[in-house]
Amino acid sequence: MSFQNCKIVGVGVNSEKYHTQTAARGTPEFFISPSSLKTFAECPARWKAGYAPPESDAKDWGSLLDCALLTPNDMGKRFACKPKTYPADGKKGEPPTEKPFNANSTWCKEWMAKQGDLQIVSHSELDAVENAVKRLLADETIATYHAASEKQVHVAGEWLDKNTGLIIPVQCLIDFVPRKDSEFQKSLGDLKSTRNAGQHAFGRWCYTAGYHIQAAFDLALFTAATGEDRTDWIFIVQENYAPFETGRRLLSQDFLDIGRQTFQHALGRYARCLKTGDWVGYDPAEEFSLVAPEPWMEFTALSDALEHEQESLLQTDDVPMP
Repeated sequence: MSFQNCKIVGVGVNSEKYHTQTAARGTPEFFISPSSLKTFAECPARWKAGYAPPESDAKDWGSLLDCALLTPNDMGKRFACKPKTYPADGKKGEPPTEKPFNANSTWCKEWMAKQGDLQIVSHSELDAVENAVKRLLADETIATYHAASEKQVHVAGEWLDKNTGLIIPVQCLIDFVPRKDSEFQKSLGDLKSTRNAGQHAFGRWCYTAGYHIQAAFDLALFTAATGEDRTDWIFIVQENYAPFETGRRLLSQDFLDIGRQTFQHALGRYARCLKTGDWVGYDPAEEFSLVAPEPWMEFTALSDALEHEQESLLQTDDVPMP
């Protein structure tokens, strides 16, 4: 099982266009990306039915930051800044006045409708993302990595699944591809916005969010497309609130190995679903899944019981003899 017929589709690609597909989920023509693969692996039936992770302020901020840092020329194509005020009719006999923007007013509703698919942002959000970008580029190492890299590189190809014989279209969008003459030539990189950029906190979240799966997938697809010797994965990390503290992370080879095994297994499972048409849910057909304690739960219960027993013995020792 491997990637084949891979190529660089474009550089500086608009992420909204990258995510737009004409093929429906569950059809052989649908392009599988790391994000769709991770969501599929959680529950194939839910994914095929159209599930997408809920929108959130953090996700909106991540999209805004990505665009501002990686493809700043696209800001006007993807975002519209909400006016601070709108012209409102004055009282009888008085001239029009400026009032704070209110989405319930007719003028504001019409303005919103004119923006079409653009994401609406406020002046304060634009000020914040400008400060966040400045903070990132104030880090000399991050600024050097940024300057040495092509951004938003779209790679596409195929995955040949030998067990089913199916060929699955695949793609990825890589934030940073350092040029071959730079000191970072062995790496690829990704920008991540997070609540906690600390080393241990981000490491735990990296596993929970499946960032290692994305890293291994993108590395494998890019090297298949270019034949280049890229072995390292860099995360440029930034907290999503002021003062927008930054972090620089190199993903270990052990973490990449786990990601590689996980995405290969998930692609194999996806191929089986395509082949059989059986998009399984959380549970086996006509069965109840057993909910059993995990080891840490049993350990906690045992620890609590021992603590209670010790407290009881101490209380017994304190009771005076008659």
